[in-house]
Amino acid sequence: MKKTIVTSLLCFSVALTACSAQPQTEIMEDNVPETSVEETEPSETQVQVNRNQLFEDLQSGKTICFIGDSITEGAATDGIPWYQPLETFITGEVLNVSVSGWTSVSLVRDVDEYPQADVYVIAIGINDVLYIDQAFGAATVEEFIDNLQTLSQMIDSVSPDSTMYFITPWPFLNFPDEAYETRDEFVEAMIEWCAEDDRRICINPNDTIMSVLEDVDTSVYMWNDYHPDAPEGIGLYSYAVIQQDSIR
Repeated sequence: MKKTIVTSLLCFSVALTACSAQPQTEIMEDNVPETSVEETEPSETQVQVNRNQLFEDLQSGKTICFIGDSITEGAATDGIPWYQPLETFITGEVLNVSVSGWTSVSLVRDVDEYPQADVYVIAIGINDVLYIDQAFGAATVEEFIDNLQTLSQMIDSVSPDSTMYFITPWPFLNFPDEAYETRDEFVEAMIEWCAEDDRRICINPNDTIMSVLEDVDTSVYMWNDYHPDAPEGIGLYSYAVIQQDSIR
């Protein structure tokens, strides 16, 4: 199992290096690189992936909007977002709405309107968890879910037929036990909340990510204790998301 993961991660790293798309660092629809199906279609042997529902949506030609914090913005990787290895499979337009330091509060307070899209992939919550005692994030798990509910309503107002993927708060290293307990609470709450609506799909990549990090020098994949590096780290994150079965 571990050999398969590492082999696939190497494939993702190759795909990342070969990707011609420029890093997306601004919240603008005009900042989307032009791609074609011919350029992005992978060979059957290039990458080993589990064709989960997100993978099918990426290949469908639909407009995909990624929403999140510094890991989605690529603040620690010279503007390379966590999902860039997956752009090899995306045949539609890619939008990016992300800012370093954003929390669930930021998503409902600092954005007036989200762009129209067919699919939204929201990766938020790590800053809420790590800085739960500070005012810029959710103070409780209940507030976190309330913010996600408001976000989903904001998305509904511009794209009522869209599908929303919610990625659970990313893993982190070398923090007090209380932080891990809080993350577990946020993860479970997100899974339960997503289960209340068929259009909300939850993906929890943490077990796959940690199964790799626990047996290696983490500096190979991580820029610091909570940011992946490039290309290995974002290859790991993308691989973990696309390998994880969707949770409805």
